[in-house]
Amino acid sequence: MNNAAFLEPSSMTAFFAALSRRAFLSMSLRATAGGLLASILAPIREAFAGSNTAPRYFRRIVTRDNRASAMIEWQTDTALSEPRFFWREAEGKAEKTADVDVKYFALDGRSVFVYRATLSGLRPGKQIECRVEAAERNAGSFSFRTDDGGAVQALIFPDSQCENNYDTWARVSGEASARCPDAALWVNMGDLVDNGASFYHWDGWQSATDAALGGRAFAPVPGNHECYSEDWKLCRPDAFLSLFATPDNGSTKYQRYYYSFDYGPVHFSVVNTQKEELDALAPGLFAEQAAWLARDLKATKSQWRVALLHRDLIDYDQKPITRDPFVETLVPILEQNGVDAVLTAHAHAYRRRRLSAWKQAKSGVLYILTGNAGNCFYDVEKHEIDEIAFPDNFLNYLTMEADETKLTFRCFLPNGILKDFATLRKH
Repeated sequence: MNNAAFLEPSSMTAFFAALSRRAFLSMSLRATAGGLLASILAPIREAFAGSNTAPRYFRRIVTRDNRASAMIEWQTDTALSEPRFFWREAEGKAEKTADVDVKYFALDGRSVFVYRATLSGLRPGKQIECRVEAAERNAGSFSFRTDDGGAVQALIFPDSQCENNYDTWARVSGEASARCPDAALWVNMGDLVDNGASFYHWDGWQSATDAALGGRAFAPVPGNHECYSEDWKLCRPDAFLSLFATPDNGSTKYQRYYYSFDYGPVHFSVVNTQKEELDALAPGLFAEQAAWLARDLKATKSQWRVALLHRDLIDYDQKPITRDPFVETLVPILEQNGVDAVLTAHAHAYRRRRLSAWKQAKSGVLYILTGNAGNCFYDVEKHEIDEIAFPDNFLNYLTMEADETKLTFRCFLPNGILKDFATLRKH
């Protein structure tokens, strides 16, 4: 079993206050893999002796092809001793193993160990049972069903950021999950947390999400609040990038900032819209992403193409309100490359539009501003592009159902009352 450790130099130097960043990097370059683990993980284990070592927050992150592969993650506060991962098809007898990678990072003065097991060679539509061992003892279990490539239902949640220990988010996501037991995919549209560098916020979000998510495939969309430091300054979304091992996007510099995946008959392109926060911190990211987005959409053979963006078409913070300047540059790429639907968030309001080149059109792209799933409420004006605009300050979630001929989105209140729906059809 190969246990590869991916250690963040900046996080580790924060932990070892007496060790300068330059000295740490120099040491890292000189050390062998075995020596590095021995010299670094040993004092971490000592420092966090007695902390919780029970694996928690098991989840399945989407992969490029969810019929044949899976990315399973879990966490501990203290490093597991000799973690091993086993899996098998539910009707099978022989267990198989998968390598376990572990990543340590410090968040808000707390330690987080994230473990990952990549499963390949899976068969479509199969129930998979997984378990984790540490020091030859069972440490946790997890199960899920692979994508069968056919019709799919998804749960789609708007911004979940909260200021009440994520009790609101727990209620919205929990009730939606109970009402949609057949949903195989779970999408969170960005601003998962209020502060992206806060252990308190991430732990609150994960605790609230854990039971409701279950074995569904999870697709996190990066939002602007993931780019705020503890003192509310702009920063790279390090915690988001460390917590979610999203699919490879082919970038040498900006892995996990954007990505795409297939589920059922739908191809999803997850776009990073945080140009305002990241332009200076991640030079070249947005030109690179725009070129990737055009290639990604042209390459897919899926029946449906759906783009997931955190920021909306309209910048409601401006007075008078106007088009979001960065999203405006993406609209031609999306519309010229066959996107059927674009889902957005950020404004904490629900709006539905059918547009072509910013004008209402019955045969245009379906744009849905997805609403609010947390306890932060804003006053949002209606814009001329809006066909449907609900009153602000209510909570909601969406479902998506897709087969080879129909793509349907429905908007529900947490109590299950249907508020809106839209269906696209193809022969």
